[in-house]
Amino acid sequence: MKFPSKLARVLALILIAGVLASCATTPPTAQNEGLLTAAGFKTVVASTDKQLQDLPTLPAGQVTVVTQTGKNWFVYPDLPKNRVYVGTQKEYRAYLSLRAQNGLPDVDPMAAYYKRDQAMTSALPRDATTPPSWEWWPMFDQMGFQ
Repeated sequence: MKFPSKLARVLALILIAGVLASCATTPPTAQNEGLLTAAGFKTVVASTDKQLQDLPTLPAGQVTVVTQTGKNWFVYPDLPKNRVYVGTQKEYRAYLSLRAQNGLPDVDPMAAYYKRDQAMTSALPRDATTPPSWEWWPMFDQMGFQ
């Protein structure tokens, strides 16, 4: 009769430990978004159908390099809120510094680019020639970056 009560106590302790551990951690996306904002990234809300279609093409949880008007921008998607965080090289360096200060691992923005490029080249030729266009988004260079 003691076995079920001991088992119940062990299971209860495991359950409590799991609940406490889940409460103590910050979701990675919320943490990334806070660091991006602190680094000076600006948010752009996807408001047109074309923007909403392009948004899911970005790798979730990663900063990706995109080109708009001949300039490279660092973009992080926030899919649940239909927006992107946009920054320049300056803001991206500040973001990496904040990640290091918070003990988070280094990230490589080009890794997402190469992964997407590899997927595009292995896709059908007609698909590989039409990457998402950023012309449908507001001009990032008019967002007040210095």
